[in-house]
Amino acid sequence: MKKPLIHTILFVLFLNILLPVGKIFAEPISITVMAPAHAMVVLEGNTNCVLNEFNKDKKLAQASTTKITTAIVAIENCLDLDENFVVSDNAVGIEGTSIYLNKGEVISIKELLYGLMLASGNDCAVAIAERLGGYVSFVNLMNEFVQNIGAKNTHYDNPHGLDSDTHYTTAYDLALITSYALKNPIFREICGTKYHTIPATNNHDARYLKHKNKLLFSNEECIGVKTGFTDNAGRCLVNAFEKDGMQIISVVLNCGPMFEEALRLTNNAYNEYVMKEFVKPYTIVSDVNVINGDTNKISVATIKGFKIPVKITEIDNYHVCYDVPNDIVAPVSADVPIGTVRVTHNDNIIFEEPLYATSSSSNVNLKYMLDGIFEKWFIN
Repeated sequence: MKKPLIHTILFVLFLNILLPVGKIFAEPISITVMAPAHAMVVLEGNTNCVLNEFNKDKKLAQASTTKITTAIVAIENCLDLDENFVVSDNAVGIEGTSIYLNKGEVISIKELLYGLMLASGNDCAVAIAERLGGYVSFVNLMNEFVQNIGAKNTHYDNPHGLDSDTHYTTAYDLALITSYALKNPIFREICGTKYHTIPATNNHDARYLKHKNKLLFSNEECIGVKTGFTDNAGRCLVNAFEKDGMQIISVVLNCGPMFEEALRLTNNAYNEYVMKEFVKPYTIVSDVNVINGDTNKISVATIKGFKIPVKITEIDNYHVCYDVPNDIVAPVSADVPIGTVRVTHNDNIIFEEPLYATSSSSNVNLKYMLDGIFEKWFIN
C-alpha cells in the first residue's frame, strides 16, 4: 500500500523540479489548424448549389485547370473536331507538360483535346488556340465565355495555365465552369477517359495517354476532370463524382493532399446531403370546379419543377404549399395561371411559381354569350 503513495510523491517532486510552479495549466495550449487547401468549394452540378466552401471567391492561380475552359471553348467553336490540320510552329517546344508536338505535324483538334485533358499538354493548348482564330483571339474567347456563364472572378492570359500576374480564378468559378462543361457530351467523354491512344501522325509515333486524376481509377463514380500544378498555384484539382442523383464537383486550389482532400469533401457531401424533388414539372396537382363552364372541372398543373440537394438533418424544415382556388368562373383559357406553389425552408420562401390550367372552358351563361355578341358586332 505504501509503494503507490511513494511513487506519486516522487512524480509530483519531479514535475516541480522540471517545470515552474503554476505553469502546467496557467497558459492554454494554442493549436493552429491549417486548412489543406488555400481555397475550396463543393458544388452540386445539376443545380449549382454550394454545399461546402472555404475562400470560394478568393482569386488564385489556377495552373492547368485552365484547360477545362480551353477544352469547352474549343469544342463549342470548332465546326469539325476530326478535321486534320498542320499545327502551328508556335505550338512546338512549349514550356511545361507536353505531348511533344513536332514541327509540321498533322493532327486533329479532337486528338489534341485528349492530349490537353489527359496528359495536360501545354503544346496542345497553344495548337488549339492557334487553329481556332489565333492565340490572342482564342484567349479573348475564353474570357468572354467565363463572363457569359457568370464566372466573374476569372481572367485568362493564356490557354494552358502557366503563371501570369493576371491569370487567375476562384474555386467557385472553376466549379461553375466545370458544371457547364460537363453538360457537353464531347467534353464529358474526353475528361472522363482513363486511357487514350493518339494514332501515329505524319512525323510522330502513336502516343499513349493516361489521365492524371488518380480518383478516376479508384472510384467508379468519378467522371473526371482535371489536375494542375505550378510553383505559384501549388497542386490544384477539379474533380467530379455522380451518384444517387447528385453530381458533386469538388475544387481544391493550392492543396498538397489534393486527391485525398477532394475525396474527403466528396464523401462528406454524399453523407450529409440528399437530392430532394419538391415539385415535379408538368404534373397535375389539383382539379378546380368551373362555374358557368362547358366543363365542370379543369386540371391545374405545374410547369417548372424544383429539385435541390438538402441536408438530411434539415429535410423536415422544408414544406411545399399548393395554393389553388376551389372554384373559378368561366371562361378559362389553357395555360392561364391559376394558383401558386411555394417551397419554404424555415418559413423562408425559396421557390415560388404559378400553377396553370391544362385545358380551356367556355362560359355557357346566356347573358355572358349575348354580351359577347353585342360587344363584337355593335361596339367594335
